[in-house]
Amino acid sequence: MKKIGVVILLSLLVLTGCSPKEDTSNTFTVGMECGYAPYNWTEPSKTDSAVQIDGGQYCDGYDVQIGKIIADKLGKTLVIKKLSWEGLILSLQTGQIDAIIAGMSPTEERKKEINFSDIYYRDETAFGVVVKKDGAFANGKGVQDFAGAHIAAQIGTFHVDLLDQLDGISKAENLKDFATMTVALQSGELDGFISDSGTGRTINVNNPDLLYLQLDGDNGFVVTDAMAGVGVGIAKENTKLLNEVNAAIAEIPLETQQELMDTAVNAKTFTGDSFFGTVVNIVQNNWQSFLRGTATTLGISLVATTLGFFIALFVAITRNTKITNILANIYITVFRGTPMMVQAMILYYGVSMVFDGFRWSNLPFGNIIAGLIIVSINTGSYMSETMRSGIQAIDDGQFEAAKSLGYTRWQTMRYIILPQAIRNAIPALGNELIVNVKDTSVLNVIAVTELFFVSNGIASTSFKVFETFTITSIIYLTLTTILTIILRFVELKLDKTKEVATSYPASVTDHKHLNI
Repeated sequence: MKKIGVVILLSLLVLTGCSPKEDTSNTFTVGMECGYAPYNWTEPSKTDSAVQIDGGQYCDGYDVQIGKIIADKLGKTLVIKKLSWEGLILSLQTGQIDAIIAGMSPTEERKKEINFSDIYYRDETAFGVVVKKDGAFANGKGVQDFAGAHIAAQIGTFHVDLLDQLDGISKAENLKDFATMTVALQSGELDGFISDSGTGRTINVNNPDLLYLQLDGDNGFVVTDAMAGVGVGIAKENTKLLNEVNAAIAEIPLETQQELMDTAVNAKTFTGDSFFGTVVNIVQNNWQSFLRGTATTLGISLVATTLGFFIALFVAITRNTKITNILANIYITVFRGTPMMVQAMILYYGVSMVFDGFRWSNLPFGNIIAGLIIVSINTGSYMSETMRSGIQAIDDGQFEAAKSLGYTRWQTMRYIILPQAIRNAIPALGNELIVNVKDTSVLNVIAVTELFFVSNGIASTSFKVFETFTITSIIYLTLTTILTIILRFVELKLDKTKEVATSYPASVTDHKHLNI
């Protein structure tokens, strides 16, 4: 038991460090994706213009520079929180951040949820379509030139509305981000996708095989002011900050805004003459980020699986009354019957909405703590049934023998039943650990800088999705293979009667995903 406690403590130190909580009274905390070049992107190491974010990484781009200027005008220090696009508005509404500076356009739908500042960048050339340079639509000059093309747009943006202005196209399934659309275009799944001018030019710089076609003028897109500009998102009730941000933006000359954007567009270039050359380049530039993401993934998996095991043990041995059995069934049904990603969203954002004044961001490494809670509880719900089956599989005669010797129920469980049940549960516990290594990827929705979240940031910055996630797949496969070998060794050590271990890595069709 002491050894297990030491393992948990060491893992927590790896995950969170020993830093005290940062004083937020003099900070301006801004949320952005750090994966939407040229507005914002992730840097693996420190640069003169970048700002440090969680996980030992840095964030740079046009939005970062605007954030610095605004923070300076406010007399505060800029703090950047790397968040998924879906989590930006929720984080603002729950007080996790002070503002959103993420290339976000002030559409009418978004204005119903949050306030927007004055425009801090207006793209007069606005929008176009990214196509293959040697493709059938490379000579397109207007909205009428893409008839029959399979065109997509980014989900959750007004780019989807612009699809209606392209004559005779075949609308594709809209995708999550530009990096995904880029690889879909390169693989032939798309003929093109809609992009703003800044992002389109950045994609051109990093992908010589693609071409950004600006569609403006009489034959171009009809664009409203809200579409052409981006603003700072501020919480509805925070009118004081809104006025201060507007005053800061008013002091930024238009020439300065354009210079900052031009610098951002040409700042990031990923080279590589071949697939393997690009992979090597990505590893060389981002190996520290991959290493930190892997450490976070492994740390959360180890701690959460251990905690989940103790939760399962507690649930299994307390199901001896009608009330506790009902409570256990409710717990197991809820957490086995809902996706872990949804649970993470509810715990991280929902709790802050329900309990006024509580903010995960007020805790040191609050998102990691929330992630540990979710994975631990989820693991416990699956393992509890395994432990219950292990207990029930033990012959009733052992209970009777213990009773005849004067053992209480708890003494019987502690000294006779549980040692056997735990030993029998080792293979299932090993599989849970391996599943959790992969399942921690869902924690990217609450901005835990695990391996998938880090990889997604690199892919979104470089627009090299296939190459980046090839590296990520190799890391996951290496982790699960090493853990499988260790678990087989441990299982055979604990059970001398076995000649062959039964701890094998669970596939994507394991019990967790099938809910059986």
